[in-house]
Amino acid sequence: MSIVAVTEPKPEDAPMTTCFVIAPIGNEHAPDGSPELLAYEENLEIYEKVILPACARHGIVPVRADGIADTGEITEQICRHVLQDDIVIADLTGGNANVTYELGIRHLTGKPIIHLGEHGQLPFDLSLIRTIMFKRSRSGLVKARRDLETALKGALDNRFEPLTPARILFGLPAATPQEAVAEAESDDLEAPGLVDRFARVETQMEAIDETAEAITGFMTAIAEATQQIGPVMERAAQPGTPMSAWLPAMTELARSMAEPASGLREACTRFAGQMVEMDAAVQAAFDVIEAMPPEQRASSAAGFLEQMISTAESTHEVIGVLGEFEGSMRWLVKMSRELRGPGRDLTAAVKQVSGVMARIADWERRARALI
Repeated sequence: MSIVAVTEPKPEDAPMTTCFVIAPIGNEHAPDGSPELLAYEENLEIYEKVILPACARHGIVPVRADGIADTGEITEQICRHVLQDDIVIADLTGGNANVTYELGIRHLTGKPIIHLGEHGQLPFDLSLIRTIMFKRSRSGLVKARRDLETALKGALDNRFEPLTPARILFGLPAATPQEAVAEAESDDLEAPGLVDRFARVETQMEAIDETAEAITGFMTAIAEATQQIGPVMERAAQPGTPMSAWLPAMTELARSMAEPASGLREACTRFAGQMVEMDAAVQAAFDVIEAMPPEQRASSAAGFLEQMISTAESTHEVIGVLGEFEGSMRWLVKMSRELRGPGRDLTAAVKQVSGVMARIADWERRARALI
């Protein structure tokens, strides 16, 4: 099934270029409005509008898991494609667990792999790998397609460096140090300047502020749900009251918390992805500021440095409140299985935001050192 449609005649003995796409497939037969159907439609859009036309430009027919027609165990077939195909394209949007698993397998091979990801949905632990980021708009998808065409050209021309797992496994030298990259960038006429970087961070901060407001809203909704059920729980806790009196309270609390807890998890995931995307621009701005004479920093960079300190402090506050919520839910979850769903969502939310705290703490450290 994994074949190539060539645009020009090739010698009969020329090797075929195979390409496998790892992505969160979803379920096209799921009920209308369900998350599974939405995932299917969103990822099919990326496949049809970005991946397919970009591959066609190079005469490649990409194969997804749901396009494998061979008989046999699907898991084994996917693993064979991931390990053996010439090129792998990975859509990282949303941090799907299956995608991450298949991604890790491919990273060990040292073979070409191209990462795609929607802005705000990139898993924080994959942020250091160059990724084609896109916005789900007409112009955003066109740009992603063009960027993918360029990346495929590089892979076909053998301009691809193995990622860290493969370098370690095969005993290859380390990647180019960041200092060398920064030095090479200074000779690039297209490289952004300090003001360009500030503007980019400001734009990203606007989106992050919106997400932070959403997080606050969901936390408020959860707190209100807990307070509203308080009197019922107090009556259930009176001496002599049978334990069965707790069940209606637990069921009602779980019902009222389900939607805001799920929303909180999604918002925190988006927040973590946005922070990761911004990290590259922030760190690059720090590097430029660090190279400036101290007397120049006060006039051109003071506002940026103070903003980074303020962002770090406010994020610490959010983590603190989330931690208190999660601590309370641990106790409630042990009391009733009805609350396990909201409890899992809340724990996942805390984990997502906690995952980016090391980066944010580094922003604060560097900002304070440069002020």
